[in-house]
Amino acid sequence: MVVFKEFVKVTFVSVTLLIGITSAATSQEQVEESSAENVITETFDGDDLSLILGGQLAQRSGASEWLLYVADGKLVMENRKNSNSLHYNDITWVKFPESDTVTTTDNAVISAIVEAENEGNGGVGILVGSGKAGAYLMFSVDAQGRYHLLKKDGRTLRPVHSAIHEAIAVDAPNELTFEVRGTNAAFFANGTEIIKIPYMDRFGNARQNNERAGVGVAAFGIGRFFFESVEIAEAD
Repeated sequence: MVVFKEFVKVTFVSVTLLIGITSAATSQEQVEESSAENVITETFDGDDLSLILGGQLAQRSGASEWLLYVADGKLVMENRKNSNSLHYNDITWVKFPESDTVTTTDNAVISAIVEAENEGNGGVGILVGSGKAGAYLMFSVDAQGRYHLLKKDGRTLRPVHSAIHEAIAVDAPNELTFEVRGTNAAFFANGTEIIKIPYMDRFGNARQNNERAGVGVAAFGIGRFFFESVEIAEAD
């Protein structure tokens, strides 16, 4: 079994995979509001990171292998130094259209159009749970048409399953989504269900550490990883 270990440096949470992944955490510029009342869509049309997704892309402090910026209407996560690194950004609060109140993403769902330019093992995708609290599932895809499901629980981050799937476009954007089905979390690529997993309690560790649970975005490995859009909605 591949095991990850965790350490904390400045405001970053780092997770080290013994054969392969460390995770540097940070944590929403201009949000394009969907016509649906309880849906927001971020299309990264501006270049001010302090406003993206309501300002929840936290400013980094201290050293990190990862660069985070906006270019050509895409959010870019770039890592050129450490092949064993995973970077996540929690999105714990949103303000839906027609509302003057921010709300947590505890029960929200997330979808994202993503593309990977990975060198070797790597991927880009969505996170369900809380990166900061150390309890989440990450579902990602790479440039070779593979998907990767990772699970973090406390100090341990484990790869759950990786495989090639015909629904995942190679060297092209893919839309990733998830939904809760009874006791399972189901993950989709381009509208096709890819994999299900018994759904963890995304609140347990967060509550113990006085943190919010919710959703987020993430990438791992060497390369550039792109988000064309991110949509967050209230669960049905």
